[in-house]
Amino acid sequence: MAISLDRLSRWDAWANRQVLETLRSSGGEPQVALAAFQHVLAAEVTWFERMAGDPKAFMPLWAEPSLPLCEDWYARTLSHHAALRAKLPDGFAAGTVTYQNSRGDPFTDPIEEILAHLFMHSSQYRGEGAGALNQTIHRVPDLDLLFWGRIGEPE
Repeated sequence: MAISLDRLSRWDAWANRQVLETLRSSGGEPQVALAAFQHVLAAEVTWFERMAGDPKAFMPLWAEPSLPLCEDWYARTLSHHAALRAKLPDGFAAGTVTYQNSRGDPFTDPIEEILAHLFMHSSQYRGEGAGALNQTIHRVPDLDLLFWGRIGEPE
């Protein structure tokens, strides 16, 4: 049995919230953690907006780290996650998306692969940010998918 994209979307949103809450309590420090997490959100907003029909969507992937910017982009990802989950039962993930990368090169990719990329990419950079935070007094809770399931899949 394959894991559902709905479940992965809910886990991703929850894991992002755990890192954001820890960054809030740390005042956005260390900067390396904030930068890694902001990269997660920039990439997610970019991909979600491409899937929503904006072929030229592109957030600055390595902009100057800013906790207020992370707050804004996190809120946008929550809206996009909800919209994605609403479209999944209608077969949305079986489609493709045509978009332009940051250099203007055109691509068409399967939505299922875009979502797999999004979740794996986010996990990598979210983990880098969490690792940097965990080296300080600001500890990020366990972000693993199985842990999330064991604690009741909180939103």
